[in-house]
This record gives sequence, C-alpha cells and structure tokens, in this order.
Amino acid sequence: MIKNEKEYLTTRKALSGYEDALSKFDILQLIRSGVDPVIARAQRNSYERQAKDLRDQLEAYEALKSGNTNNISLEEIADLGKSLVEARLARGLTQRELANVAGIQEQQIQRYEKESYETASLKRISHIANAIGIEFSAKLRINRTNEPETSQLPTGLSLADFPFADMNAKGWFGTRINLRKVSAAERVKVLEGFFGQAPQEIGLALHRKTNSETSPARRAALLSWQARVLTRARQKAALARRFEALPADVISQLPKLSTDKDGIRKAVEMLLGYGVILIFEPHLPKTKIDGAAMSLDKKYAVIGMSIRFDRIDNFWFVLMHELGHIALHWPKVLYTAIIDENAGEGDDDTLEKEADEFAENAIMPKEKWQSSLIRFTKSSQTIEDFANRHNLHPALIAGRIRRDRGYTDFSDMLGSGEIRANLQAAGLWE
Repeated sequence: MIKNEKEYLTTRKALSGYEDALSKFDILQLIRSGVDPVIARAQRNSYERQAKDLRDQLEAYEALKSGNTNNISLEEIADLGKSLVEARLARGLTQRELANVAGIQEQQIQRYEKESYETASLKRISHIANAIGIEFSAKLRINRTNEPETSQLPTGLSLADFPFADMNAKGWFGTRINLRKVSAAERVKVLEGFFGQAPQEIGLALHRKTNSETSPARRAALLSWQARVLTRARQKAALARRFEALPADVISQLPKLSTDKDGIRKAVEMLLGYGVILIFEPHLPKTKIDGAAMSLDKKYAVIGMSIRFDRIDNFWFVLMHELGHIALHWPKVLYTAIIDENAGEGDDDTLEKEADEFAENAIMPKEKWQSSLIRFTKSSQTIEDFANRHNLHPALIAGRIRRDRGYTDFSDMLGSGEIRANLQAAGLWE
C-alpha cells in the first residue's frame, strides 16, 4: 500500500522500469542464449505480475487522493490500521498534517503507518481517528457455532499440541524457561507472546482451519516454524531491497555458486538485492519441512530452509524449488504461503511439479540434460568432468541422476554433512 507522495513517486518509477523491461523483453532471444524456456517464461510472468501489482497500488492511492471516497469498509479488526491510513489519504492529509492535528511527532505517525498501527494502543488509535475526522460505526457478529476461545493460541489448538520444550530448547522464546517452575497458564502466555510478535502474515494461517489429515500437533509445529522464520526475516528486512522479479540470468547463476566455498553466503546477499530474504531454521518434531516460500509486509519474499537433509545437492535443489514458487506462484505465496515437506519426492500437486521443474531447469536446462549421456553414466569421474564443464558442484549432477533413475548410487558425491558446517562458518546457522 502507498502511504505518501514519496512512495507514490517511487512506485511510478518502479512501474516505468518494469514497463520498459517488458517492452524490450525478447523471450526467444533468451531461449536462444541458453536460458531454459521455463525460466524465461517465469521471468516475463513475474515482470507482468509485478507491473500489475504496482498499477493497482497507484490506482488505489489516486482514488483515495481524489477526495471521492467517503466510506471505507473494514471486514477484519486486523485491517483497522490499514483503514486508518486509507482514511487519512481520503481526507487529503499528509503524515505531517495529521501529526500536527493530533499533536504528536511526524516520525511517530510514520512508524505507526509502517507497521499498520500494530503497536498503537486502543486509546492512541481512537485519538488519531478523531484527528483524521472519522465517524466510526461497527457491527460485531458473534459466531456461536464454535466453542469460545480460552486463549489467543491458533484456532483449534491447545498448549498440549505445541512442542513447547523443543521450542524452548532452541531459544525461540528469547530466554530459556525453567520448565519445572512454569505453570501451564504461564506457558500459554509465552506462546501467545511468541505468536503475537510474529509479522502479520502469520495471522491468516493462525486462524485457518485445517483438514482432517493434519494432526493438531503437526499443525502446531508447522505454524510455530513459520512464525519463527517470519520473525527472523523481519529482523533482516532492513538489509533487503523491495522484492522484484529475479532476471533469468541471475536465476541460472545461483546454482553455479555451489562450486564456491563461500557460495551460500554470496547467494544470501545476491537474493537480498532482489528483496528475497533467506532464513535457515531447523524443522520441529512432527514435521518433515524442507523449505517454504512466504511474503513479509507484502514488500519482501521470504524463503525458509530447514536443512533437514544436510547435503549439497538437496540444499541447492530446495533453494531453487522455493524460488520457483516465488517466480511462478507469487499470488499464493503472498497471501497464504507455501510450506514444503518432502520437497522433490514426486509430489502429485501441480504447484509442486511446476516448482520441481523450475528447480531442475534452473540447475541444468532440460534440453542440455536430455541431450547428454550423463544421465546413464555409472562413473563418478564422468560426473565430475560434466559438472566442471557446466560450473556446477558434482553433487548437483549426482543428485539429479539419483532422482531421475531412482538410484542409490553416488551417495559419496552428494556433499553430506557440509551445509550446516558452511552455514555455521558464515554465521547463518543459529
């Protein structure tokens, strides 16, 4: 959402850049240069999608600024902060003018609006609403079909569903808690605080009913991991640029960093330059999470990776798989997130198949792979020679052969035990 003229001008400039890139985008030339068609199409689709999103933001801002908006709908209490910003714009007030009317610092208004008034008290929200000139009325409908909630834990879950001891041991609550001295009620408060500090994107997931195939304990673990990753991503957001589509050549360049001992750190920094925040966080019991594609503040893309399998081939495949979700399935990532368990293990889901194909083609274009006899080799040396010619770590080639052929061969070439050590050395593994 655009909140002021500075953001409006920045958004117009960004849209102009995307429109210029689209006018010059030659998908056939990209393919002829060696870029796989899947990657080339994904890049163009990302440009088109982001250009549309920017146009929608500009139109919404212009509509509010026109002075023709008198009524603003509010369907969720969580949207109250966003509605306050919309009301300010509709009244024709700048952040500075609102600050003067409300008698507070302009910087405070800027902070409130940046976080959608999440930290503002109800009294302060009421004061600002009066300063804007809002006539507020609301209708609260009581849903009597559900049992009343006894806490602010995710819908349908209780304290017993959460792996509290594991979360505590990992330091997810800040300071470690003496489990012998903390009552059940106090543990509930700790969990409420944990979810309360998570970015707003976790809100929809927290109150989404799950299907019967997902046990309460598994759902609790999945939500906890997601909240942890997003909270850590928020801490790194200042280092990232606003999310933008990754060019095809950048996508193809990433797997080639697998040959560099410092390649993971370089990949992290490269992705930050395109607004993609990469977080490494071990999975919790009851789950088999490999990775996840999420959004933060609708400004950044977030990739969480658990390193469940400590192997070079698995690391780069999962990374490219999650990038595939971001490139191909951004609307779903933006609003609901995609959490992958058992990534790359022949999932029948269409989105997973598409992400698998994206990852494989980013690492090695389909045409090159299918035209090579490397698929049938039983020689480790042949794999190394082929990988060197294509500037890839041999583990990526060995891993692809194993997936394609269902083999257990070449297990000694997968780089087992090297990823976590690399992450620890780079200060990326907590």
